[in-house]
Amino acid sequence: MPMHAQYIEEELRLDLSFSGNLDVSVSHDICAMCNSVPIDLRACIIDLCDVARLFDSGVALLKMLHRRLVEKDVIVVILSNSSEIRTCMPTVTHLPSAFFQERSAPSPIVWSAETRPSAC
Repeated sequence: MPMHAQYIEEELRLDLSFSGNLDVSVSHDICAMCNSVPIDLRACIIDLCDVARLFDSGVALLKMLHRRLVEKDVIVVILSNSSEIRTCMPTVTHLPSAFFQERSAPSPIVWSAETRPSAC
């Protein structure tokens, strides 16, 4: 299975993990996800640590998903060991303005193979 999704209702968080090739083969799953983002979703963690190869079509699909989540004011965190993926997709891609309205901006979360809380 190239994409696995798990919604954690108590945390209003969606965990997505991808494995194998990130290409047009996941387009149906990502498009379905874009069309059914839960209205109360606050965070989405996209785990790309098990992606073997990244294709342009996969990058385009990730950017489309990212754009849809940001429109919904969702915090998006992308985990990856690949420098190629980290270059085209930032680690923390959006911090909702309302969430941090009265706080100072937090330092960005940066995870790599050495600092990620659990092994990829």
